[in-house]
Formats: sequence, C-alpha cells, structure tokens
Amino acid sequence: MVYFSIRAHCLAHEREWTKEYLNIVDLRRDVFEQFQALNLNDECALIAYYNEEDKCDRILDSLDILPTDRKTVFDVYLKRIWTCCCICFGPFDIIPSRLPLECSEKSCNIQYCTACVDIICELHKNKKFTCMFCMKTNDRPQRNILLENIFLWKPYTMRYGAQSTERLETIFNGPNLSDAIRRIESRRTHIQALQNTLEQSMKNLEDNELSSNAKTYLMEAEQLNEKLTSFVKQLRLCERNLKGESVTLRGLTNRYRTYLRDGFCKKLSKQEAASFILLCEKLSALDHEAIEQVMTEDEETIINKPNLITLYQADRLKTFVVKESLVFVNDILQDITYRQNILDDKLQYISHLYLNSANHPFRTFFSEQHQNGIMMTTSLKDFQEKFNRFRDIYNEITVIMRQYRDELTTNTIDQHLTASSSEQMVTFECSRLILLSELLRSETERANMKIIFPQLAKLAHQWEQKPEIDPKIYDLFVALEQDLINLYNPPEKLRNLIPFRVGFIGNISVGKSSLVNQLRSRNLAFSCLNQTLSPTAIGQSTTGSLEFNEQHRCPTTNHVVTIRYVDIEGYSDCNTQVQAASYFQQIQKADCDLYLILFTGQQNSFERNLEKQINERLNRPCWFVRSKIDKVFEEHFQEQLTRRKLDYPDMSFDENEENELTEQLIEMIREETNEICQTLPSRIFLVNSICSNGKENNDKQSQKSNYSFDLDILSEQLISFAEKIDIEERIKRMAAMTCSRIIGTCFRQRCFISFISHQLRAGIGAALFPWGDQIALVHTRFGIRTAMGVQDRSSLVSRVLKKVDTLESLLLKYQLGISSNQLKSDQFDYLKAPKSISLVNSAISDQADHRTTIQFGQEAERSTSIRTTLASAAPSGAVVCGVVGQKVAAATVAVGSLSYGVGAGLLGLGLLVSIPIGVWKWKKAGKEIRNYLDDICSDLLVISEYFIVAIINSQINNKE
Repeated sequence: MVYFSIRAHCLAHEREWTKEYLNIVDLRRDVFEQFQALNLNDECALIAYYNEEDKCDRILDSLDILPTDRKTVFDVYLKRIWTCCCICFGPFDIIPSRLPLECSEKSCNIQYCTACVDIICELHKNKKFTCMFCMKTNDRPQRNILLENIFLWKPYTMRYGAQSTERLETIFNGPNLSDAIRRIESRRTHIQALQNTLEQSMKNLEDNELSSNAKTYLMEAEQLNEKLTSFVKQLRLCERNLKGESVTLRGLTNRYRTYLRDGFCKKLSKQEAASFILLCEKLSALDHEAIEQVMTEDEETIINKPNLITLYQADRLKTFVVKESLVFVNDILQDITYRQNILDDKLQYISHLYLNSANHPFRTFFSEQHQNGIMMTTSLKDFQEKFNRFRDIYNEITVIMRQYRDELTTNTIDQHLTASSSEQMVTFECSRLILLSELLRSETERANMKIIFPQLAKLAHQWEQKPEIDPKIYDLFVALEQDLINLYNPPEKLRNLIPFRVGFIGNISVGKSSLVNQLRSRNLAFSCLNQTLSPTAIGQSTTGSLEFNEQHRCPTTNHVVTIRYVDIEGYSDCNTQVQAASYFQQIQKADCDLYLILFTGQQNSFERNLEKQINERLNRPCWFVRSKIDKVFEEHFQEQLTRRKLDYPDMSFDENEENELTEQLIEMIREETNEICQTLPSRIFLVNSICSNGKENNDKQSQKSNYSFDLDILSEQLISFAEKIDIEERIKRMAAMTCSRIIGTCFRQRCFISFISHQLRAGIGAALFPWGDQIALVHTRFGIRTAMGVQDRSSLVSRVLKKVDTLESLLLKYQLGISSNQLKSDQFDYLKAPKSISLVNSAISDQADHRTTIQFGQEAERSTSIRTTLASAAPSGAVVCGVVGQKVAAATVAVGSLSYGVGAGLLGLGLLVSIPIGVWKWKKAGKEIRNYLDDICSDLLVISEYFIVAIINSQINNKE
C-alpha cells in the first residue's frame, strides 16, 4: 500500500494528513472537505500545486506527481478568485486595474487588485508590499495566470460567444456565411452601443475631467468599428459573387462526376469515372492485339476491371463528401489536375507514335480517341476554371475571417494580457473585443460617478495622485454632503442625472433585444436620427449587457423622463446551477430599478426563481412579459376557425363574429399567462414578435391581434413608473459604494502603520517595562485617529480648550441614531442611540459576499476590546505609506523610547527573561493595532451609510 502525506493550504490556514489514495478523485474530495467552511467545490475552485521548474501553479490532476514515501510532505493549494479586493472592496475583473494579484507568500495567496498594489508600492519607498493578511513584507504580489484563465477569461469568452469565430471550415455555404456576417454586424453594433453610451456620459463632463483612458478606448472602438465595417463589406461582396455563379458548388461537383462517368460511354454506368477509365484504356493500347481487344471488348468489362479502377483512382470520387469548404475545393482541383496530367501524357504519346503516320492501320481509331481526349481535356479545364473561381472566393473569405479573428483577438489594448512571460497565458478568442467592451463599460461607470458625485470623484483623484497629501475623513464627508445637496438643487436635475434603469432578462432567443428596440422607439420626447439598435439574431444572444438611454414624454403629465434600457445577455442552460448563479451575478451587476422577465410558452421554474431571487436579494420589482404571443394567437385562431367550419360547413362567419373570437382567444391566453406567472395581472404583459409589428404584415388576423396586445400599454406604464419611482434608493446605493471604495483605497490602505516599527518598539517596551507595549499601543491608536482626521486632538486637550472635533461637529448636524451594536470601536460613542434607525437597501452587496472569506481568514485569538474586523473587507494588515505612516510611526517611536527609558531605569529586568516577553508582545501588538484600524474603518462605513440616508431625508423634507 502507498500512503501520501498531504499538506493543504487555503488563506493562510493549513491541514496535514497521511492517507492511502488509489485515485485523484478521492484526494480532491478530501481537500475540499478540509475547508468545507468556505463552501467550495470543483466548479468554483481548483486544487493546485506549485511547480518549481516552471515557477507557476499547475492543476493537481494526477497522483503520479506525488512523492511515494511517507516522510515527504506534498503541498497543495485550494484556490479560487475571491469576490473582491482586500483593500478597496472592489470586485475583480479582466480589465488591467481590476486584475487580482496574489500575495507572494505561497501559504497565504490572499488577493488584491492591481490598482491598489500599484498605489501601495508607489507610496512605499523600497517598493515592497506588506500583506494585510499574513503580515509579511515581500515583493510585489503577482498575477496567477492559471486562475485568470479559468475563473475570469473562460466565463467571458462563453458570454461573448467567442467560439463562433472558429468555424472557418463550414462558413462558405450561403446560410453560414450570412450568419457569420450577422455576427460581425452584431459585434459591431455592440461596440457602437458601448461607444455611444460612453460618449453621451462624457458630454456632461468638462474637458479637464475627461479621462485620457476613456479617449484612448473610444479611439480603439472607432478603429475596431471601421475594421468590422470593412469586413462586412468584403464578405457581402463574396456573398454576391457566390450567388452570381451560374451553378452551386454542389451542382458543379455533381456535373464533374457525371461527366467523368457518362461523358463517352455508350451506356450509362454506375462505376465512378467510367468514361475516363475507358478513354484512358483506349489511349493506352500499344500493339495491334491490344488495340483489337479494346475495340471489340465490351465497355462494361473494361471499366469494371479492379486493376483499372485502382490505377485511375476512380473510387476516390466516392469518398468525396460534398462540403462547401476550401479543403474540399482543393481536393477536387487536385483530382482534376491528376486526370489532366494522365490525359496529357497519353495524348502526347499517341500524337508522336500514331498520328504522324499516314499509313497506320488504326489511324482512324486513334484520331477518334485523340479527339475525345482533347474534348475531355477542354472540359476538365472548364471545370477547373469554375472550381478555381470558388477557390478564389473561398480563399478571400478565409483571409477576411482570419483577419477578423486576429482583429478581435490580437492587438489587445493591455499588451501584457497576451504577451505574458508565463506560458500559461492563453490567447482567448475575441480577447480584444471582450477587453475593449469591459473597458468602455468601466469608463462609463466612472464617468457617471463623476457626473453624480463630482466633489467625491475630484477628492479621491487628488488623494490617489498625490501621496504627499494626507486624506481626512472630514473632507470626505463634506464632499459627500455637498454632492448629495447639489443633486436635489434643483429637484428636476435628479431625473436627468440618474436615469431609470430597466433590465431585460430571460432565456436566449425570447425576444429581449427586439423588445428593447421596440420600446425605445415609442413616446420619444425628441426625434432621434441614426439610433443605434440592440443587435438581434435568431438563436443568438446579446454579448454582455448593452445600455441605451432614451428620453420619453409621459403621456399623462407631459414630463420628459430618461430611461436606460439594459439589454442583458440571454441565459442558455437552465440545468446548471453554477451557470444560473453566474447569470444572477450579471443581473445583480446591471443594478436595475425594474426587471422585465421575458418568456415564451410555458414558463419553467427558472423564470420563477429569477423573480424570487430579485425580490428577496435585490428588493427590486419584476414584471413578466410573454413574448411572441402573436404566433400563439394565430395557432389558436386558425384551430378555432377550422373547427367551426368543420362543424358548420354551411354557415359563414362575418367580421363581428371573428372579432368576438379574437377577444375570446386573447382573454384565454391572458388567463393562461396569469396562471403561469402567479402574480398580479397588472405586472403581466403580452407582446408580439418583431416580424409581426403591424406594419410589415397585412394579414387581417395579425392586425387584429396586434391591436389587442400590450406593447403600447407596456411602454406607457414603464414611462409612468419611471416618473413616479423614487430615485433615492439608487442614490443611497451609489453613494454608499463610492464611499466604500474611497475609505478602502484612500484611508485603509494609506493609513496602515508600519507593523515592524510598532511591534519592535512594543516588544522592547514590554521587555523593559510591564506596560511599555500598552503605552505604545495607546499612542499609536491616537496617531491613527489624528492622521485619518477622526480626531483633531487628544480628548484631554479638547476638554481643556472646550473644543469639538470637526468631524464630530459635522456628524452631529444630523441625528444619525446608530445603535451601539453596529459600531465596533469606542471612538464614536457620541453617535450611538438606544434604538437604531433602519437603513433600507443601503448595504453594499459586494461586501456581504466577501464576509465568508474574512471570517475564515481571521485569527482565532482576538483581544476582548477588539473583537471583530471590518465585515466588508478582507483580513487586514499594514503598509508604511505617505505622510500618514510617517506621522503615526513617529508617535510610536516617541512612546517606544519613553517605555525603554523608564523600564531600563526603574525595573532593570534581566535580558534572558525579557526577550521571550518582548517577542510575544511584538506579535500580539501587530494583531491588536491591525484589528483596531479595521474597527475604525468598519465604523466609518456604517456612519457613511447613516450619513447618506440622513442627508437624503433632509432634502426630501425640504422639497416637500
């Protein structure tokens, strides 16, 4: 029996055991069971080992790499890409600034976003990085290409339909070529929509606020649009050339085979290339006996000889499967060339030997065969020319499609994504398209944030770009207050800045994009020229989510309402729980005020589950839309009409009776749909297919059905709902998320002190004086509070001078009423109230999802006064950065020196006894100060949410 010694790691925790394994499946199962608290499985995480030769992670997929002796312990790592960055709380993504970087400590592997690591390393003088989790100072965290490929790029390539660019071998037939052209047009429209959305957002910004990155991405998008337009034009020309041929490739191939079989045979034969075999055999006769035998022998006997069939490769024609591809055309041309060469050799030989002799007894016979050979050669040349035209067109299509693939894949904006030094970096199809789309989407979100919260954006940019400026929490709250007040001044401004968002979700090909396009064109406040429509195609889905802003005029109040239509990609597999969870993440990421769930026919549990998840987890309303209802109506109408004619053949039905039948059928379909959805009838709508819009179809029954369905009603109710719904909830979410990012980036990451300097002085103080470490700890806490702007001066000085801290005076303007159990530190006791005021929908979703990671990674031993860490971030650590770190470190140095002097002078503890105490205090002090800083940041996040709600409520009261 072979036993393996395994040491498994996950987030700085490890488990070690020795066990016999017969297969890798059992080992993988045991590894997941060791960390079952994280609720991980092989669909959302992987088990890897570090390959020393390649200096990178590899997936553990075989027992062969494990050492067979019990003494050697093999390290494996349970990994995934976690929900968000440990510093700024932002989610990870494929765009360069949001890529996850892993701590270089192999047993830790906690992840940070690239933007935070760049800032920290830039602020740190020696460019080192101190992990906030394992507290070790190492080199810069590195990318894990293996995790990126599996957990970032693969889902995006599936979402964007990247695999559709790979089927070059089948693209040459008419329907497939038209489908490829539509796909290219769809991708072009996708980029145009994202480009137009970003340009519209940038119009509301001043020139000095425009991001250089945004301009670069727009330029890249414009270049890609021009390329895609060029590809479409070239492929359209190829398509016209194919249709312009007098015969199809399949028909031409059949003609070629028929000619080789029946061209010179007196009787029809089933043998492939019968005429070619017969002609070649007649041309091959060299002596009188052979010539007489050929002239007298039956044709069927000659063409069915096995040796001749093999010699002239007649059976090869049977193996040709007619396929409109370049390979097939080349095979046919190769066959034609082969037969031409045979005929040319034989004709030259006959001309030289027999035709030059006027007295040859068989001259007439050979003259006839020579003429037949010339005719077949001419016909083969004619076939060759026609097949060459197909080959030229197919070659051109191949070149265009390869250029198209390269354009979508290579020339990636962030070159290090495809030019990584690691061999693990895979060049994914459509990588450039995917990355550019996500960058445009990211810049749009950033531009919208600048528009809505200009003071906050300006402040955060200043703090991030100028390390010498220390951020103060008072300035953050003042900017937040000013931005929120400006949003309501005047009140009408709010509707223009923050459009009502409606998302369209459902399975693939239920008509989401078609419905988006139809709703956008109704009740427009202003005429819109060259409107970019959402791309539609049968059997295909929107790639990613597209957003379109439209201004509508409310029919009842005549007010102008801005609605942002969010066309979310379709869901294609209802049977996979993981994919369903991923689809819900896309819905959550869209962050809409209302969701329209589209379905056709019988609704399954998937749509019902979507409604439940959206209502419970997002607290947003949902409406059901049954699409393509005209097709259902026509089936029922024709069925009823046929049945009545069969039952009453002598009776005719007038228009009134047909109208009555129409109303009855529509009412029946409504009742059926209400029973399926099991929700209020006012939240259920019936709409038509795009092909039956009442303009392109003159059928009388279709016009009646169009008149009775709900497209216009749905449009009017959407506009009315958008006008009446409160925007406050969206403002709360956006403001809370903005504050969360700034607190995490500009305060938490910049205000961490040097643990090494503090721990060392605390350890020396503890070794020389019983309370030396506590004195250092108290003063370090005070340094943190003053550096962050939480406190202006010591409490004693404030009492003597009878002054109130600036932050306290600002917060006391509003009655926040925060419950005592929500604040972790004792610094904000003046805000605590006996009873808490509930905050509706102000929690930050990304933080809640990361709570499991934080709790799992925390140390078991915690100080009683500092019991919990920031619930919305990852495990904390320390970094020396900026003036803040210098100020706090200076305070620690002073206190540490004082402790050292007092302890050495008064107590004089022996060196051998004091060293263990100092080392123990050194490690404990780092945890305590880290936990304290986490508590401060956690409190600031809670206070910011209450602060946002209080300001919004005051503005609403003032307006009323």
